[in-house]
Amino acid sequence: MAYELILLDADGTLFDYDRAERHAIETTFHDFDLDFSDEILTRYRAVNDALWKELEKGNITSADLRVERFRRLLAEIPGTMQGIGSSPDAAALSGRYLQHLAAGSYLVDGAEDICRYMAERCDLAILTNGIAEVQRSRLSRSALHDVIPHIIISEEVGLSKPDPRIFEYAMDMLGHPRRDTVLMVGDSLSSDIRGGVNAGIYTCWYNPHGATCREDLAPTYEIRALHELRLLL
Repeated sequence: MAYELILLDADGTLFDYDRAERHAIETTFHDFDLDFSDEILTRYRAVNDALWKELEKGNITSADLRVERFRRLLAEIPGTMQGIGSSPDAAALSGRYLQHLAAGSYLVDGAEDICRYMAERCDLAILTNGIAEVQRSRLSRSALHDVIPHIIISEEVGLSKPDPRIFEYAMDMLGHPRRDTVLMVGDSLSSDIRGGVNAGIYTCWYNPHGATCREDLAPTYEIRALHELRLLL
């Protein structure tokens, strides 16, 4: 299939978000002289994942999410955070965390090579639900800064994946209104694949861990490694 535009998710698809996240939250806790452990990371990820699901449903904004996740985390760890649980302190933790996260431009294995390969054959753009200043910073610091010329961020558009309107916005903005020439690549079934299906475009599920696909959702393609995208072009 000769795709003219490939939309790429950022976190978990191009960027190693787990690595950046762990570094950012561990460094943030140390900055505030707070104890950090794997248990705290696990609790944070559970809280954070739940809130991002709410964002996908339109139940919370990214501005509220960034502080609310720390407010909930601190409430789950009584005694450890004496004096930290108030709103201003949760906001301070959030601000410091975002600074560290914005510096975490670690790429998934093979991301640079496949993006350079695809960029010679079609237009590329990142389509992400992430926080604007974080995503723009990470892209600018990464080896992809001169490869992917466009980044569409839900926070700036006012729409989030899986809402088909953000896909339509991206296609119109980039001059590719024909759905049969567009491919969405991402690791999230609920946002990337569901959104692409809702928008009527082709989808490729990046599934490096071999998870089971939901029966009610059928991506056009499924890959375990990014280099497999070569076979689709």
